Amino acid sequence: MRARAISLIVHSILSGETDLDRIKRQACKRFRISSMIKNPEILARFPKSKLTLEIRSLLLKKPTKTLSGVTPIAVMIKPQGSCRHGCIYCPAAGLAAKSYTGFEPAALRARQYSFDPARQASERARQLEEGGHPADKCEVIVMGGTFLETHKAYRRSFIKGIYDGLNGKKARSLAEAMRLNERARTHRVVGLTIETRPDTCVPYIDEMLSYGATRVELGVQHADDRIYRLINRGHRVKDVVDATRELKDAGFKVLYHIMPGLPGSDKEKDISFVRKLFSNPDFRPDMLKIYPTLVIPGTGLEKMAKEGGYSPYSTEEAADVISEFYRHIPPYVRVMRIQRDIPAAKISGGVNKSNLRELVENGLREKRITPDEIRYREIGLQRNNNKNNKMNAFAAGSGALPDFGVVSDFGMRSLVYDASGGKDVFLSYENGENIIAGFIRLRFPSNRDDCALIRELHVYGQEVPLKENPGAGVQHRGLGSRLLAEAELIAVDMGKERILVISGVGVREYYRRHGYRRAGHYMGKRL
Repeated sequence: MRARAISLIVHSILSGETDLDRIKRQACKRFRISSMIKNPEILARFPKSKLTLEIRSLLLKKPTKTLSGVTPIAVMIKPQGSCRHGCIYCPAAGLAAKSYTGFEPAALRARQYSFDPARQASERARQLEEGGHPADKCEVIVMGGTFLETHKAYRRSFIKGIYDGLNGKKARSLAEAMRLNERARTHRVVGLTIETRPDTCVPYIDEMLSYGATRVELGVQHADDRIYRLINRGHRVKDVVDATRELKDAGFKVLYHIMPGLPGSDKEKDISFVRKLFSNPDFRPDMLKIYPTLVIPGTGLEKMAKEGGYSPYSTEEAADVISEFYRHIPPYVRVMRIQRDIPAAKISGGVNKSNLRELVENGLREKRITPDEIRYREIGLQRNNNKNNKMNAFAAGSGALPDFGVVSDFGMRSLVYDASGGKDVFLSYENGENIIAGFIRLRFPSNRDDCALIRELHVYGQEVPLKENPGAGVQHRGLGSRLLAEAELIAVDMGKERILVISGVGVREYYRRHGYRRAGHYMGKRL
Protein backbone atom coordinates (compact mmCIF):
# COMPACT_ATOMS: atom_id res chain seq x y z
CA MET A 1 0.00 0.00 0.00
CA ARG A 2 2.84 2.37 0.80
CA ALA A 3 4.30 1.94 -2.68
CA ARG A 4 0.90 2.70 -4.24
CA ALA A 5 0.55 5.83 -2.09
CA ILE A 6 3.98 7.04 -3.20
CA SER A 7 3.06 6.42 -6.84
CA LEU A 8 -0.06 8.55 -6.36
CA ILE A 9 2.01 11.35 -4.82
CA VAL A 10 4.47 11.23 -7.74
CA HIS A 11 1.57 11.37 -10.21
CA SER A 12 0.02 14.35 -8.38
CA ILE A 13 3.30 16.29 -8.43
CA LEU A 14 3.82 15.56 -12.12
CA SER A 15 0.27 16.81 -12.73
CA GLY A 16 1.30 20.20 -11.36
CA GLU A 17 0.11 20.06 -7.75
CA THR A 18 2.50 21.82 -5.34
CA ASP A 19 0.83 21.58 -1.91
CA LEU A 20 3.01 18.69 -0.81
CA ASP A 21 1.59 18.30 2.70
CA ARG A 22 -1.97 18.06 1.37
CA ILE A 23 -0.94 15.57 -1.34
CA LYS A 24 0.79 13.34 1.22
CA ARG A 25 -2.12 13.50 3.69
CA GLN A 26 -4.64 12.56 0.99
CA ALA A 27 -2.50 9.64 -0.23
CA CYS A 28 -1.99 8.30 3.30
CA LYS A 29 -5.72 8.60 4.04
CA ARG A 30 -6.72 6.88 0.79
CA PHE A 31 -4.42 3.91 1.39
CA ARG A 32 -4.90 3.87 5.19
CA ILE A 33 -1.25 4.49 6.04
CA SER A 34 -0.69 5.63 9.63
CA SER A 35 2.86 7.03 9.32
CA MET A 36 3.40 10.01 7.03
CA ILE A 37 5.37 9.30 3.86
CA LYS A 38 8.76 11.04 3.92
CA ASN A 39 10.21 13.10 1.10
CA PRO A 40 13.25 10.81 0.58
CA GLU A 41 10.82 7.93 -0.09
CA ILE A 42 9.16 10.00 -2.81
CA LEU A 43 12.49 11.02 -4.31
CA ALA A 44 13.63 7.39 -4.44
CA ARG A 45 10.59 6.49 -6.59
CA PHE A 46 10.64 9.62 -8.76
CA PRO A 47 11.60 9.03 -12.43
CA LYS A 48 15.04 10.59 -12.87
CA SER A 49 14.07 12.02 -16.27
CA LYS A 50 11.21 13.94 -14.64
CA LEU A 51 13.11 15.25 -11.61
CA THR A 52 13.39 18.93 -12.52
CA LEU A 53 15.05 21.56 -10.34
CA GLU A 54 11.61 22.84 -9.30
CA ILE A 55 10.44 19.38 -8.20
CA ARG A 56 13.74 18.68 -6.46
CA SER A 57 13.37 21.95 -4.53
CA LEU A 58 9.82 20.99 -3.52
CA LEU A 59 11.02 17.70 -2.05
CA LEU A 60 14.32 18.81 -0.55
CA LYS A 61 15.10 18.14 3.07
CA LYS A 62 16.97 21.19 4.47
CA PRO A 63 17.03 23.11 1.16
CA THR A 64 19.62 25.63 2.38
CA LYS A 65 22.29 22.88 2.24
CA THR A 66 22.73 23.40 -1.50
CA LEU A 67 21.16 26.84 -2.05
CA SER A 68 24.62 28.37 -2.45
CA GLY A 69 25.29 26.26 -5.53
CA VAL A 70 27.53 23.57 -4.02
CA THR A 71 27.24 20.54 -1.74
CA PRO A 72 29.25 20.89 1.50
CA ILE A 73 31.12 17.74 2.57
CA ALA A 74 32.88 17.91 5.96
CA VAL A 75 35.62 15.34 6.66
CA MET A 76 37.40 15.20 10.03
CA ILE A 77 40.95 14.04 10.78
CA LYS A 78 41.73 11.52 13.54
CA PRO A 79 42.17 12.71 17.16
CA GLN A 80 45.65 11.26 17.65
CA GLY A 81 48.32 13.91 17.06
CA SER A 82 45.78 16.35 15.63
CA CYS A 83 47.30 19.46 17.28
CA ARG A 84 50.30 20.12 19.54
CA HIS A 85 49.20 23.54 20.81
CA GLY A 86 47.48 24.48 24.07
CA CYS A 87 44.99 27.31 23.53
CA ILE A 88 43.12 27.76 26.82
CA TYR A 89 39.62 27.64 25.25
CA CYS A 90 40.16 24.55 23.13
CA PRO A 91 38.33 21.28 23.95
CA ALA A 92 40.54 18.20 23.82
CA ALA A 93 38.40 15.31 25.04
CA GLY A 94 40.14 12.79 22.78
CA LEU A 95 36.89 11.67 21.15
CA ALA A 96 37.57 13.82 18.07
CA ALA A 97 40.31 16.01 16.65
CA LYS A 98 41.36 18.85 18.93
CA SER A 99 38.99 21.85 18.98
CA TYR A 100 35.96 19.52 18.80
CA THR A 101 34.11 17.82 21.66
CA GLY A 102 33.25 14.75 19.60
CA PHE A 103 29.51 15.43 19.75
CA GLU A 104 29.16 17.89 16.86
CA PRO A 105 27.33 16.43 13.81
CA ALA A 106 30.52 16.22 11.70
CA ALA A 107 32.45 14.70 14.61
CA LEU A 108 29.74 12.10 15.25
CA ARG A 109 29.82 11.08 11.58
CA ALA A 110 33.61 10.88 11.69
CA ARG A 111 33.51 8.68 14.80
CA GLN A 112 30.89 6.46 13.17
CA TYR A 113 33.30 5.75 10.30
CA SER A 114 36.43 5.56 12.50
CA PHE A 115 37.73 8.80 10.93
CA ASP A 116 38.18 7.06 7.58
CA PRO A 117 38.17 9.88 4.97
CA ALA A 118 36.77 7.77 2.11
CA ARG A 119 33.80 6.55 4.14
CA GLN A 120 33.13 9.98 5.63
CA ALA A 121 33.06 11.60 2.18
CA SER A 122 31.10 8.90 0.35
CA GLU A 123 28.52 8.40 3.10
CA ARG A 124 27.93 12.12 3.54
CA ALA A 125 27.36 12.52 -0.20
CA ARG A 126 24.97 9.55 -0.12
CA GLN A 127 23.03 10.99 2.84
CA LEU A 128 22.59 14.31 1.10
CA GLU A 129 21.46 12.61 -2.11
CA GLU A 130 18.91 10.58 -0.17
CA GLY A 131 17.59 13.87 1.18
CA GLY A 132 17.04 15.06 -2.40
CA HIS A 133 20.16 17.16 -2.83
CA PRO A 134 22.34 16.89 -5.92
CA ALA A 135 25.92 16.07 -4.95
CA ASP A 136 27.63 16.74 -8.27
CA LYS A 137 29.55 19.84 -7.11
CA CYS A 138 31.17 18.99 -3.79
CA GLU A 139 32.88 21.58 -1.62
CA VAL A 140 35.01 19.56 0.79
CA ILE A 141 36.43 20.85 4.07
CA VAL A 142 39.15 19.07 6.07
CA MET A 143 38.27 19.74 9.71
CA GLY A 144 39.79 19.45 13.15
CA GLY A 145 43.08 20.12 14.88
CA THR A 146 45.95 21.38 12.77
CA PHE A 147 45.95 19.08 9.73
CA LEU A 148 49.24 20.39 8.35
CA GLU A 149 51.07 19.35 11.54
CA THR A 150 50.17 15.69 11.13
CA HIS A 151 52.63 13.34 9.41
CA LYS A 152 52.98 14.04 5.69
CA ALA A 153 52.22 10.42 4.75
CA TYR A 154 48.98 10.68 6.72
CA ARG A 155 48.10 13.97 5.02
CA ARG A 156 48.56 12.53 1.52
CA SER A 157 46.67 9.36 2.42
CA PHE A 158 43.83 11.38 3.95
CA ILE A 159 43.38 13.62 0.90
CA LYS A 160 43.57 10.62 -1.44
CA GLY A 161 40.90 8.93 0.68
CA ILE A 162 38.54 11.87 0.15
CA TYR A 163 38.91 11.65 -3.63
CA ASP A 164 38.61 7.83 -3.55
CA GLY A 165 35.42 8.04 -1.51
CA LEU A 166 33.79 10.54 -3.83
CA ASN A 167 35.02 8.72 -6.95
CA GLY A 168 33.58 5.44 -5.68
CA LYS A 169 36.81 3.56 -6.41
CA LYS A 170 40.30 3.28 -4.97
CA ALA A 171 43.02 4.79 -7.14
CA ARG A 172 46.65 3.68 -7.18
CA SER A 173 47.91 7.15 -6.26
CA LEU A 174 46.72 10.59 -5.22
CA ALA A 175 47.46 11.93 -8.70
CA GLU A 176 45.30 9.22 -10.28
CA ALA A 177 42.47 9.86 -7.82
CA MET A 178 42.51 13.55 -8.73
CA ARG A 179 42.54 12.77 -12.48
CA LEU A 180 39.54 10.48 -12.07
CA ASN A 181 37.64 13.19 -10.25
CA GLU A 182 38.23 15.73 -13.05
CA ARG A 183 35.78 13.89 -15.31
CA ALA A 184 33.63 12.08 -12.75
CA ARG A 185 29.93 11.90 -13.63
CA THR A 186 29.05 13.04 -10.10
CA HIS A 187 30.73 14.02 -6.81
CA ARG A 188 33.28 16.32 -8.45
CA VAL A 189 35.40 18.26 -5.95
CA VAL A 190 34.86 21.87 -7.01
CA GLY A 191 36.52 23.22 -3.87
CA LEU A 192 38.80 21.83 -1.16
CA THR A 193 39.31 23.71 2.11
CA ILE A 194 42.02 23.15 4.70
CA GLU A 195 41.83 24.61 8.20
CA THR A 196 45.13 25.67 9.77
CA ARG A 197 46.91 28.20 11.97
CA PRO A 198 48.59 31.38 10.69
CA ASP A 199 51.98 30.07 11.86
CA THR A 200 51.43 26.65 10.24
CA CYS A 201 50.69 27.78 6.75
CA VAL A 202 53.27 29.46 4.50
CA PRO A 203 55.73 26.50 4.24
CA TYR A 204 52.81 24.26 3.19
CA ILE A 205 51.35 26.38 0.41
CA ASP A 206 52.77 24.30 -2.45
CA GLU A 207 51.65 21.10 -0.76
CA MET A 208 48.10 22.40 -0.37
CA LEU A 209 48.08 23.39 -4.04
CA SER A 210 49.17 19.86 -4.95
CA TYR A 211 46.07 18.49 -3.18
CA GLY A 212 43.75 20.67 -5.25
CA ALA A 213 43.01 22.95 -2.28
CA THR A 214 41.32 26.24 -3.13
CA ARG A 215 40.53 27.81 0.26
CA VAL A 216 42.41 28.09 3.54
CA GLU A 217 40.69 28.84 6.83
CA LEU A 218 42.98 30.57 9.33
CA GLY A 219 42.34 30.50 13.06
CA VAL A 220 42.92 34.21 13.58
CA GLN A 221 40.57 34.59 16.59
CA HIS A 222 41.68 38.22 17.23
CA ALA A 223 44.47 40.52 16.05
CA ASP A 224 46.11 41.52 19.31
CA ASP A 225 49.41 40.06 20.55
CA ARG A 226 48.42 40.74 24.17
CA ILE A 227 45.27 38.64 23.77
CA TYR A 228 47.27 35.93 22.01
CA ARG A 229 49.52 35.70 25.09
CA LEU A 230 46.52 35.55 27.44
CA ILE A 231 44.96 32.64 25.55
CA ASN A 232 48.29 30.85 24.95
CA ARG A 233 47.76 31.06 21.20
CA GLY A 234 51.45 30.72 20.34
CA HIS A 235 51.67 33.03 17.32
CA ARG A 236 51.69 36.76 16.58
CA VAL A 237 49.64 39.19 14.51
CA LYS A 238 52.59 39.31 12.08
CA ASP A 239 51.98 35.62 11.31
CA VAL A 240 48.39 36.47 10.36
CA VAL A 241 49.52 39.27 8.03
CA ASP A 242 52.22 37.13 6.39
CA ALA A 243 49.98 34.08 5.93
CA THR A 244 47.17 36.19 4.46
CA ARG A 245 49.48 37.81 1.91
CA GLU A 246 51.19 34.58 0.84
CA LEU A 247 47.90 32.70 0.53
CA LYS A 248 46.29 35.41 -1.60
CA ASP A 249 49.37 35.66 -3.80
CA ALA A 250 49.12 31.90 -4.35
CA GLY A 251 45.48 32.30 -5.40
CA PHE A 252 43.75 30.90 -2.32
CA LYS A 253 40.54 32.24 -0.90
CA VAL A 254 41.21 33.24 2.70
CA LEU A 255 38.72 32.77 5.53
CA TYR A 256 39.29 33.98 9.08
CA HIS A 257 37.86 32.28 12.15
CA ILE A 258 37.27 35.03 14.71
CA MET A 259 36.23 34.70 18.37
CA PRO A 260 34.44 37.64 19.99
CA GLY A 261 34.50 37.61 23.78
CA LEU A 262 38.02 36.30 24.36
CA PRO A 263 39.86 37.06 27.62
CA GLY A 264 41.30 40.56 27.44
CA SER A 265 38.66 41.76 24.99
CA ASP A 266 35.25 43.38 25.35
CA LYS A 267 32.46 44.70 23.13
CA GLU A 268 34.31 47.85 22.07
CA LYS A 269 37.57 45.99 21.39
CA ASP A 270 35.77 43.29 19.39
CA ILE A 271 33.99 45.85 17.21
CA SER A 272 37.25 47.77 16.76
CA PHE A 273 38.96 44.51 15.74
CA VAL A 274 36.41 43.81 13.00
CA ARG A 275 36.63 47.40 11.80
CA LYS A 276 40.42 46.97 11.62
CA LEU A 277 40.10 43.74 9.61
CA PHE A 278 38.54 45.63 6.72
CA SER A 279 40.08 49.09 7.05
CA ASN A 280 43.65 47.74 7.14
CA PRO A 281 44.78 46.26 3.77
CA ASP A 282 47.08 43.81 5.59
CA PHE A 283 44.02 41.74 6.48
CA ARG A 284 40.82 41.99 4.40
CA PRO A 285 39.83 38.30 4.34
CA ASP A 286 37.34 37.00 1.79
CA MET A 287 35.16 35.20 4.33
CA LEU A 288 34.50 35.00 8.06
CA LYS A 289 33.34 32.38 10.52
CA ILE A 290 32.30 34.07 13.74
CA TYR A 291 32.52 31.83 16.80
CA PRO A 292 31.70 33.54 20.12
CA THR A 293 34.02 32.27 22.84
CA LEU A 294 32.53 29.34 24.76
CA VAL A 295 33.59 27.88 28.09
CA ILE A 296 34.00 24.12 27.64
CA PRO A 297 34.43 21.77 30.62
CA GLY A 298 38.01 20.67 31.24
CA THR A 299 39.66 23.63 29.51
CA GLY A 300 41.99 26.25 30.94
CA LEU A 301 39.31 28.83 30.20
CA GLU A 302 36.87 27.02 32.49
CA LYS A 303 39.45 27.19 35.28
CA MET A 304 39.90 30.92 34.63
CA ALA A 305 36.12 31.45 34.71
CA LYS A 306 35.70 29.51 37.97
CA GLU A 307 38.42 31.62 39.57
CA GLY A 308 36.59 34.79 38.56
CA GLY A 309 39.10 35.87 35.93
CA TYR A 310 36.79 35.54 32.94
CA SER A 311 33.12 35.94 32.03
CA PRO A 312 31.88 34.96 28.53
CA TYR A 313 29.24 36.77 26.48
CA SER A 314 25.68 35.64 27.09
CA THR A 315 23.61 34.70 24.04
CA GLU A 316 22.03 38.15 23.97
CA GLU A 317 25.38 39.95 24.37
CA ALA A 318 26.95 37.90 21.58
CA ALA A 319 24.04 38.66 19.24
CA ASP A 320 24.34 42.38 20.01
CA VAL A 321 28.10 42.49 19.36
CA ILE A 322 27.94 40.43 16.17
CA SER A 323 25.13 42.56 14.75
CA GLU A 324 27.44 45.58 15.17
CA PHE A 325 30.12 43.78 13.11
CA TYR A 326 27.89 44.04 10.05
CA ARG A 327 28.36 47.81 9.95
CA HIS A 328 31.97 47.17 8.92
CA ILE A 329 31.79 44.05 6.71
CA PRO A 330 32.16 45.00 3.01
CA PRO A 331 30.30 43.57 -0.02
CA TYR A 332 33.17 41.25 -1.07
CA VAL A 333 33.01 39.25 2.19
CA ARG A 334 30.79 36.25 3.00
CA VAL A 335 29.94 35.43 6.61
CA MET A 336 29.90 31.64 6.42
CA ARG A 337 28.88 30.82 9.99
CA ILE A 338 27.95 32.61 13.20
CA GLN A 339 28.02 29.73 15.67
CA ARG A 340 29.72 26.41 16.27
CA ASP A 341 27.80 23.11 16.39
CA ILE A 342 28.83 22.24 19.96
CA PRO A 343 25.77 20.85 21.82
CA ALA A 344 24.52 23.07 24.66
CA ALA A 345 25.01 20.20 27.13
CA LYS A 346 28.77 20.37 26.44
CA ILE A 347 28.99 24.12 27.18
CA SER A 348 29.47 25.42 30.73
CA GLY A 349 29.41 29.12 29.84
CA GLY A 350 28.57 31.42 26.94
CA VAL A 351 26.07 31.18 24.08
CA ASN A 352 23.64 28.38 24.92
CA LYS A 353 21.00 28.77 22.20
CA SER A 354 21.24 27.28 18.73
CA ASN A 355 19.53 30.15 16.87
CA LEU A 356 22.23 32.79 17.24
CA ARG A 357 22.14 33.79 13.56
CA GLU A 358 18.40 34.41 13.84
CA LEU A 359 18.97 36.59 16.92
CA VAL A 360 21.70 38.51 15.10
CA GLU A 361 19.37 39.14 12.16
CA ASN A 362 16.68 40.34 14.56
CA GLY A 363 19.23 42.78 15.96
CA LEU A 364 20.10 43.99 12.46
CA ARG A 365 16.44 44.79 11.79
CA GLU A 366 16.00 46.55 15.14
CA LYS A 367 19.11 48.69 14.52
CA ARG A 368 18.19 49.26 10.87
CA ILE A 369 21.54 47.87 9.72
CA THR A 370 21.44 46.61 6.12
CA PRO A 371 24.18 43.99 5.67
CA ASP A 372 26.41 44.29 2.62
CA GLU A 373 28.02 40.86 3.03
CA ILE A 374 27.42 38.17 0.41
CA ARG A 375 25.45 35.49 2.27
CA TYR A 376 22.73 37.92 3.25
CA ARG A 377 22.35 38.96 -0.41
CA GLU A 378 22.84 35.76 -2.41
CA ILE A 379 20.04 34.81 -4.75
CA GLY A 380 19.45 31.24 -3.57
CA LEU A 381 18.89 32.21 0.04
CA GLN A 382 16.81 35.24 -0.97
CA ARG A 383 14.57 33.00 -3.07
CA ASN A 384 14.19 30.62 -0.15
CA ASN A 385 13.39 33.47 2.24
CA ASN A 386 10.96 34.84 -0.36
CA LYS A 387 9.14 31.51 -0.54
CA ASN A 388 9.04 31.10 3.25
CA ASN A 389 7.94 34.68 3.96
CA LYS A 390 5.29 35.30 1.28
CA MET A 391 2.40 34.37 3.57
CA ASN A 392 3.80 36.58 6.34
CA ALA A 393 4.14 39.46 3.88
CA PHE A 394 0.52 39.09 2.76
CA ALA A 395 -0.64 38.90 6.38
CA ALA A 396 1.21 42.14 7.12
CA GLY A 397 -0.52 43.83 4.17
CA SER A 398 2.69 44.36 2.18
CA GLY A 399 1.84 42.01 -0.68
CA ALA A 400 4.20 39.45 -2.21
CA LEU A 401 7.93 39.94 -1.93
CA PRO A 402 9.77 40.75 -5.17
CA ASP A 403 10.94 37.91 -7.40
CA PHE A 404 14.73 38.05 -7.32
CA GLY A 405 15.12 35.26 -9.84
CA VAL A 406 14.92 37.10 -13.17
CA VAL A 407 18.51 36.76 -14.33
CA SER A 408 18.09 39.35 -17.09
CA ASP A 409 17.60 42.01 -14.39
CA PHE A 410 21.18 41.53 -13.18
CA GLY A 411 24.14 43.63 -14.27
CA MET A 412 27.90 43.61 -13.75
CA ARG A 413 29.40 45.56 -10.85
CA SER A 414 33.06 46.09 -10.00
CA LEU A 415 34.71 46.82 -6.65
CA VAL A 416 38.49 47.43 -6.58
CA TYR A 417 40.42 47.44 -3.30
CA ASP A 418 43.98 47.14 -1.99
CA ALA A 419 44.71 43.91 -0.14
CA SER A 420 47.88 42.33 1.26
CA GLY A 421 50.28 44.27 -0.96
CA GLY A 422 48.32 43.58 -4.15
CA LYS A 423 45.10 44.75 -5.72
CA ASP A 424 41.85 42.81 -5.82
CA VAL A 425 38.86 43.23 -8.11
CA PHE A 426 35.49 41.89 -6.97
CA LEU A 427 33.30 41.50 -10.08
CA SER A 428 29.70 40.57 -9.39
CA TYR A 429 26.30 40.14 -11.04
CA GLU A 430 23.75 42.06 -8.95
CA ASN A 431 20.30 43.55 -9.42
CA GLY A 432 18.74 46.78 -8.19
CA GLU A 433 17.90 45.14 -4.85
CA ASN A 434 21.63 44.33 -4.33
CA ILE A 435 20.86 40.62 -4.69
CA ILE A 436 23.96 38.82 -5.94
CA ALA A 437 23.78 35.98 -8.50
CA GLY A 438 27.49 35.35 -8.96
CA PHE A 439 30.95 36.85 -8.66
CA ILE A 440 34.63 36.47 -9.47
CA ARG A 441 37.66 37.38 -7.35
CA LEU A 442 40.47 38.71 -9.55
CA ARG A 443 43.85 39.50 -7.98
CA PHE A 444 46.94 41.31 -9.14
CA PRO A 445 49.45 39.80 -6.69
CA SER A 446 52.16 41.56 -4.72
CA ASN A 447 54.95 39.23 -5.84
CA ARG A 448 54.72 39.16 -9.67
CA ASP A 449 53.90 41.53 -12.51
CA ASP A 450 53.31 39.19 -15.45
CA CYS A 451 49.97 37.61 -14.54
CA ALA A 452 46.61 37.98 -12.88
CA LEU A 453 45.01 35.40 -10.58
CA ILE A 454 41.40 34.28 -10.39
CA ARG A 455 40.90 33.18 -6.80
CA GLU A 456 37.22 32.32 -7.03
CA LEU A 457 34.39 32.08 -9.54
CA HIS A 458 31.01 31.31 -8.01
CA VAL A 459 27.44 31.34 -9.31
CA TYR A 460 24.79 31.11 -6.60
CA GLY A 461 21.29 29.65 -6.51
CA GLN A 462 20.12 26.09 -5.99
CA GLU A 463 22.79 23.66 -7.19
CA VAL A 464 22.03 22.42 -10.72
CA PRO A 465 23.51 18.96 -11.43
CA LEU A 466 26.23 18.63 -14.06
CA LYS A 467 24.99 18.71 -17.67
CA GLU A 468 21.40 19.53 -16.62
CA ASN A 469 19.39 22.42 -18.00
CA PRO A 470 18.94 25.24 -15.50
CA GLY A 471 15.13 25.25 -15.47
CA ALA A 472 14.25 27.96 -12.95
CA GLY A 473 17.80 27.91 -11.58
CA VAL A 474 20.52 30.53 -11.91
CA GLN A 475 23.41 28.16 -12.63
CA HIS A 476 24.21 27.01 -16.19
CA ARG A 477 22.97 30.26 -17.76
CA GLY A 478 26.35 31.63 -18.81
CA LEU A 479 26.91 34.02 -15.91
CA GLY A 480 30.20 32.36 -15.03
CA SER A 481 31.42 32.61 -18.63
CA ARG A 482 30.59 36.31 -18.75
CA LEU A 483 32.37 36.99 -15.46
CA LEU A 484 35.40 35.07 -16.69
CA ALA A 485 35.51 37.01 -19.97
CA GLU A 486 35.28 40.33 -18.12
CA ALA A 487 38.10 39.33 -15.77
CA GLU A 488 40.27 38.48 -18.77
CA LEU A 489 39.57 41.90 -20.32
CA ILE A 490 40.55 43.65 -17.10
CA ALA A 491 43.78 41.65 -16.95
CA VAL A 492 44.60 42.68 -20.54
CA ASP A 493 43.87 46.33 -19.70
CA MET A 494 46.33 46.00 -16.80
CA GLY A 495 49.01 44.78 -19.21
CA LYS A 496 49.14 41.18 -17.98
CA GLU A 497 50.49 38.46 -20.28
CA ARG A 498 48.47 35.58 -18.83
CA ILE A 499 45.85 34.68 -16.28
CA LEU A 500 45.94 31.80 -13.79
CA VAL A 501 43.02 30.17 -11.99
CA ILE A 502 43.20 28.24 -8.74
CA SER A 503 40.71 25.58 -9.74
CA GLY A 504 39.13 22.76 -7.85
CA VAL A 505 39.92 19.45 -9.51
CA GLY A 506 36.30 18.99 -10.56
CA VAL A 507 36.18 22.37 -12.32
CA ARG A 508 39.21 21.89 -14.58
CA GLU A 509 37.06 20.66 -17.46
CA TYR A 510 35.02 23.87 -17.26
CA TYR A 511 38.15 25.98 -17.67
CA ARG A 512 39.43 23.77 -20.50
CA ARG A 513 36.25 24.63 -22.40
CA HIS A 514 37.22 28.29 -22.01
CA GLY A 515 40.70 27.85 -23.45
CA TYR A 516 42.63 27.21 -20.24
CA ARG A 517 45.31 24.55 -19.89
CA ARG A 518 47.19 23.07 -16.94
CA ALA A 519 49.96 25.35 -15.68
CA GLY A 520 51.51 23.53 -12.75
CA HIS A 521 48.89 23.42 -10.01
CA TYR A 522 46.77 26.03 -11.81
CA MET A 523 44.74 26.36 -14.98
CA GLY A 524 46.26 29.07 -17.18
CA LYS A 525 45.63 31.03 -20.35
CA ARG A 526 47.75 33.36 -22.49
CA LEU A 527 46.11 36.73 -23.03
